[in-house]
Amino acid sequence: MRQGDVATTECLLAAGACMDVEDWNEETPFGHIEDGDACHALYKHHTSSLAQVRINPNALVSAVVAHCATLSSSNDSVPAPALSLHAYQLDASFLWAPRKARSLVFKWARNAFVAQLAALTLPFVDLPGDCAGDVLEYLEMAMSRAESMHIVAHCSSPEAHAWVHAANVAAMAVRFMHVT
Repeated sequence: MRQGDVATTECLLAAGACMDVEDWNEETPFGHIEDGDACHALYKHHTSSLAQVRINPNALVSAVVAHCATLSSSNDSVPAPALSLHAYQLDASFLWAPRKARSLVFKWARNAFVAQLAALTLPFVDLPGDCAGDVLEYLEMAMSRAESMHIVAHCSSPEAHAWVHAANVAAMAVRFMHVT
């Protein structure tokens, strides 16, 4: 196996490459991978992850929440997700994931961004709980106050903020691609 094969395979999978497409010999890309090869293990993990996400799109959101907490080094009170993802699968665009799961992640990222922004806005921080809840309701957050406080407590590092921002940018790009 060449050194670039795994990196190339990860890039293709992250970009949403279809692994069911057949070549002239009616073979899929998986048919070209030798058993025991690093790409073989990568492909098997990817297809397993994809199958889990198709069955339960919320599993991807749980994995994203855990990843965000890991970026803040605060995964002590965040339960381990049932879905184990590789780094390339956590690319903020989630092009490899089914549309429904991707939409759920983007909805979560929007809400997480609002929660993170509110936590950094001094007047908001000083508001009593019920007033803060009213502001979040006005912003149409589809996240409970407890969930938003969880985001503030566990996804507060600059890295977590940057990742949530990247997911929101990707959501806008994906929406734009589907509109035009």
